[in-house]
Order: sequence, then structure tokens, then C-alpha cells
Amino acid sequence: MVIILTKLSLKCNLILILQKTINLYQEQLELSCRYEKKLEVWENIEVIPMSQTRDPGGIVYKSAIALKLAPVWQQPAIDIATKLVSYCREIANAQTNQKILNFQLEVISSGMIYIKLTDLSIAQWLDNLTCVPFNFDQENLQGDVEYKTPKTTDLFPIQYSHARCCSLLRMSESERLITLSAVNPETHNQSCFIKTPNPIPWRQTNGQLQFLHQSEYQLISQIASTLDRIYCVSSIRKPINWEKVAAPLSAAFQIFYRHCRIWGEVKLETPKLAQARLGLVFATQTLLRFLLEERLSGKAPVEL
Repeated sequence: MVIILTKLSLKCNLILILQKTINLYQEQLELSCRYEKKLEVWENIEVIPMSQTRDPGGIVYKSAIALKLAPVWQQPAIDIATKLVSYCREIANAQTNQKILNFQLEVISSGMIYIKLTDLSIAQWLDNLTCVPFNFDQENLQGDVEYKTPKTTDLFPIQYSHARCCSLLRMSESERLITLSAVNPETHNQSCFIKTPNPIPWRQTNGQLQFLHQSEYQLISQIASTLDRIYCVSSIRKPINWEKVAAPLSAAFQIFYRHCRIWGEVKLETPKLAQARLGLVFATQTLLRFLLEERLSGKAPVEL
């Protein structure tokens, strides 16, 4: 399954895909006027349920959209889910050669749809985070939501992770493993990116991702969920506790840093793995900096 990748948030991309499939299915059904009013709600992508589920070796989302539509369309959820997956394939076949979102679909008996991103898709998505200049403001951030910063916020663990990321990036440039678009990683703005290697060798020659440890995949998953929280705002419009968004990313990075080496024999024997791990460090640092400065009204120190 191949779809054009248009946004940094994977969840936003997948919701847009489901919206297109629902519209196509709706056209094919030639729904009567008495159903049209009921289906207007699905024109709002925020209503389409989509959540990330735990997976030790990748990124997987699930959607209960078929269960939501079953009473509206008066059809079994499993039939709706199967048709939506079929229309997803039609949409994919009509796409041209652009940046893509590649994934596998599975429908279970309840009508739940599971969407698993392939290694190719994860690599291309990570490229968009690291090797292409971007600015959060240019990605249609949801700026009209009330942000919630707890009065007792302790930012030190998050700031420590950010500083550690900066330290690793400084060392990586001195070791000539990567080159950043800014002279120093601590002075880069939100449009900084990794100049070399470009693309980062996320995958092995067999197409699989370079990564070897579960903590690497946990960090990738947390990066994805953090971007989802930044870009996909709930229709309920509840205030967001950004400390609870930043803290899991910081914790996932610390576990990654504890288990995944970059220097020594890794740099000498598997330099591409070292570069891929540094790509994750860069993505983490970029997100932590944004959360600290733009959502938590704190400082993003480059060293402690």
C-alpha cells in the first residue's frame, strides 16, 4: 500500500487517507439523501478515530472507523472495513511518483483496521524529519488550542535529554560522522537539517531498517506519537499537558542512549548504524527543543 506522504504526523496522513476512502465508498454506495445528513460529520477528519498501538518492531496504528460507520450505513463493520481497505488500494494505485507512505493493512473480525508502516515508509518519514529543512510553523500547527503547563513543572529531566542530544551531535560532527546545516548544533533553528549523509542510511542493503535494539524502535514510535500530539488536535479541544507529551519522549531517549552505542566499535565496524542512530538523536533534539521553548515556556540548554 503506497500513499503520498504529505505531513510530518503519520496519524494526520493516515486520517486523510481514511477520509478519502470514506468519500470514495460513499460515492460508490450512491447513498440516498436520508443518509447524507448523517454522513456530514465524517467530512471532519478530527472525528475519524485513529490511535497508535504498541508494536516492538515498528509503527502500527489502529482505527475503529468501520465500527463508527456501521450503525450509520447499516452494514456490518467487517464489511465496511474490508471495503475501505479495498478503496485504499485504489487510491494508492492512482498516485504518481512522489514522497510516499508505504504500509500494510489488516482487518480483524471485529472490524478494526490495523495499519503497519513498512521499513521503507519509516525511513522516508525519518528523512523528512532530519534531511529536509522544515519549520514547525509551516506544517499547519494547531495554534488555537489552549496549552496547559502545570504549575509544578520540573523540566530538568527533559532539559537534560536535550543537552545530551546536543552533546552527541557536537561530537558526531567532530568525528565526521554527520554534518549539520548549522555550524554548531546548539545554534541551529527549526530549519536545521543533516547535510551529510543525505539520505541517512536508515536501511540495510536488504531493505530492513538498520536498528538492532528494541529501544531504537521505542524511540521511533515515541517520536511519531509526539508529532501526532503536536499536529493532530482532538475535536474535544481539551487543554494539552505538554509536560506529559515531552516527558515520554525524553524517557525513551534516555533508554535508547543507555542501550545503543554510537562510538567505539559501532562507529568503526558499522558506521551506517552509528549514523542512523545519530539521525534519531537529531530528531529527538529538534522535538525536545520545540516542546521546551514553544510549549513549556522553558529553556532548551545545549549543555548542563
